[in-house]
Amino acid sequence: MPIRLIVSRPDRLVVGIASDTVTLADLVDFLHQLTEGELHRFRKIIDISAAKPALSTEELARFGQGLREVLKDTPRGAMAIVADSKLNEMARLFASITTDVGRPAEVFRSIHEARKWLSTSAFPR
Repeated sequence: MPIRLIVSRPDRLVVGIASDTVTLADLVDFLHQLTEGELHRFRKIIDISAAKPALSTEELARFGQGLREVLKDTPRGAMAIVADSKLNEMARLFASITTDVGRPAEVFRSIHEARKWLSTSAFPR
């Protein structure tokens, strides 16, 4: 599976690690895993630094729209996206798509920076 989940229920934290080629279908599957386990409420770190996206920015935007519709009345935890410079534009697009629904989202270069942001900020746990 291109996106592997690591869940810490006591910390209310989900880490998603994307590797290899990631398609729109993989993102949809990832969303299903989050919603089925009610993990959308947890803080998230999504590491795409080793991923090879096989989707366009238009597909990503449509996915973001679908995400807003599916979770429109549901509280969601903050999201930190870890991306290298090659994927920075796509990561920022996804962060902006999901931030406009009241969830904080930021892009970082390392998982350590992402963890620090989530742990030192005043996000619900």
